[in-house]
Amino acid sequence: MDGDAGAARFIDAEGVRVRVAQWGAGEDVLLIHGASSDMGVFEPTVVPLLQNRFRVTAYDRPGMGSTAERPPLAETLEVQAKVAAGVIDRLGLNRPIVIGHSYGGSVALRLALDYPGKVAGLVLIAAVAYDWPGGVSWHLHWSSNPVVGTLFNQVLTRPFIDTAIRSGTLNAFSPSALPVDYLVRAGVMRAARPSAMRANSLDVTALKPEIIAQQARYPEIRVPVGIITGDSDTVVSPMIHSVKLAQTLPKARIDVLHGVGHLPHEASPERFAKLVDWVQSEK
Repeated sequence: MDGDAGAARFIDAEGVRVRVAQWGAGEDVLLIHGASSDMGVFEPTVVPLLQNRFRVTAYDRPGMGSTAERPPLAETLEVQAKVAAGVIDRLGLNRPIVIGHSYGGSVALRLALDYPGKVAGLVLIAAVAYDWPGGVSWHLHWSSNPVVGTLFNQVLTRPFIDTAIRSGTLNAFSPSALPVDYLVRAGVMRAARPSAMRANSLDVTALKPEIIAQQARYPEIRVPVGIITGDSDTVVSPMIHSVKLAQTLPKARIDVLHGVGHLPHEASPERFAKLVDWVQSEK
């Protein structure tokens, strides 16, 4: 299985049939992807960057990518973290450094809170960590609606969903340019599947109350936490989330990239790698 994402397989993690993949050898790293995506988003840059020094494990969260199952209350961070812990246990990962992007950072934080003995450190990429003004995009409410959601996801969105996902990816990279082959290499269009749209909408519409419920607990996290964010991120506010979190955690280091959006690890893989090295040295 090592060294080839094509060798991905399915495991049982807390009763959920989860698709996982592994690359390389060494100390363990676990990758948790964000919203509207699956583990493919780490393949263009993060996996090649780390696989020569670590055993890198990634998985598709419930309902996303090829993990079709959604356990009860899958929209809660408690269950998301429980599944992540199940992946750690099932694959025998030895206290991995957990890397989470955006929504995946929220899951990584909950994993460290609920299962502190399973995590050696965190690297958070533009993570959602705190309550924010306003709500979420209107289309997520339609997509998750129990009455009209199926019609919305399977019929009404079909003529323009590919364009919408491409536009969302452009916005995530902005003000940087979208790499020519990123959409294909990261498998971004898999998020257009109706089942993935519904799972994603359920997760994201539930996120704000979930974050509010856990944010007071962050001082409990004693492992080293590296935080990387872009000061031009319009998806997840760097000041509301990353900067405040760095000021709150007992053992944190933050790197704020100038003129960079929601994918700072893509904009500067070298600075991202330095944070991973710092967490490894401090754990």
